[in-house]
Amino acid sequence: MDHPEDEDVVVRQYRFLLRTAPVDALEAAHAEALDGLGVESRAAVLRAVQTGLVAGLRLQCHQIRELGHLLTLGERRTPGAVMSTLEPHTLRALAERVVLAEAAFGLFGGYAAWDGAEPVTLAERWTDAGFGEPWHDSLVTRVVYRNFVGGPSSPDAAFGGH
Repeated sequence: MDHPEDEDVVVRQYRFLLRTAPVDALEAAHAEALDGLGVESRAAVLRAVQTGLVAGLRLQCHQIRELGHLLTLGERRTPGAVMSTLEPHTLRALAERVVLAEAAFGLFGGYAAWDGAEPVTLAERWTDAGFGEPWHDSLVTRVVYRNFVGGPSSPDAAFGGH
């Protein structure tokens, strides 16, 4: 995945689905795709999930729905975490099956205009400003109370106090 312009069309379509499709549709497409893969390929996908996400250590390759769920959520949270650990032939086989899955039908709206860029991850969005937490702005925002005619007030005055 070092050079997105050089990647296989099917793999690019798969990346598009991973980044844009609804999670439930992706999980269904992965379940359908994994069911069509051989045991060795499913085992390779499981190893990639375990390596890339450090999760699913108790999963077995016959647990298709669970594996599809973990793969989908992991790629959403950390784009490329699983894809980068898959062998190219396994990635292509999985991508081909997901793209052709019935659950993926109609999910390619916007593909022609997609620039192939990876989304900004949560870790990249957070900075040291505000302790790196999105909720911090809400805690430090000054609340201004208004009385019924629009003038300044206080919480005490708003609730009958002085």
